[in-house]
Amino acid sequence: MNEKLSARRLAIVPTTHCSLNCKLCGDFLYGPVKRRHIPLEDVCGDIDACFDLFDEVVWLQFVGGEVFVYPDFAKLLNYATKYMNRFERLIIESNATIFPNEEEQKALLQYGDKLSIYISDYGELSKAKDQFVAFCEKHNIHLVLKKYNGEDQYFGGWIDNTNPHDLKEPGYVLEANARNCPQNRIKNMHVYDGKLHRCANSCFMLEMGLFPPKDRDFVLLRDNTLSREEKREIIADFYEYSRRSCRYCKQKYMDILPRYPAAEQM
Repeated sequence: MNEKLSARRLAIVPTTHCSLNCKLCGDFLYGPVKRRHIPLEDVCGDIDACFDLFDEVVWLQFVGGEVFVYPDFAKLLNYATKYMNRFERLIIESNATIFPNEEEQKALLQYGDKLSIYISDYGELSKAKDQFVAFCEKHNIHLVLKKYNGEDQYFGGWIDNTNPHDLKEPGYVLEANARNCPQNRIKNMHVYDGKLHRCANSCFMLEMGLFPPKDRDFVLLRDNTLSREEKREIIADFYEYSRRSCRYCKQKYMDILPRYPAAEQM
């Protein structure tokens, strides 16, 4: 494959541990997906593998779970600086329940004006929000606050993503819906424990064991049975057909699904 391979948004998931226990967790962390930390050396290796496969990464993201519960997050941030010239922006997504420690703050500041912090503001639950705001103002860091409390919640609130099951859509309907899925439109790839997926639901539904893996649904970053070019060809087709997870996923209907208050706790 000679064409340039670009990752618009590459989300690295170092942990599925979270500081909250939300009833409607979109990543199924209320029970079906095991909460665990991925060893630092494995996450770093996955990052290396991605930057070998992609010619361009626009946004590099660190997401969880909650990234600030990951014990080696400062070391991970330090490691990723080796690719500073290979991406346009580093995005940290947090629920603002935990403020970064001194080592993590220092690691974040290395990214200068490439750094953005995205906060899901859950009101009283996001008890470190004011500290994040002050930190970003002091260091001129781009901050995005998504209001998920009270009235007028971001995107209308959350959807009920629980109880995934086979929606039994006819093949042509499934393919059309998968192609028009909001996750397809934003092209936010997820990396978790050695696997590169085209979206978070593909990633976490596989972790749930809902279905056997399907060929070409994801790329095994640590598997050397496929060549670099073969892996790049799979990625180039990521958004051209449905995943196995698409059969079970309600997010295809995100635009018309009812909304619920965010972050209600178990």
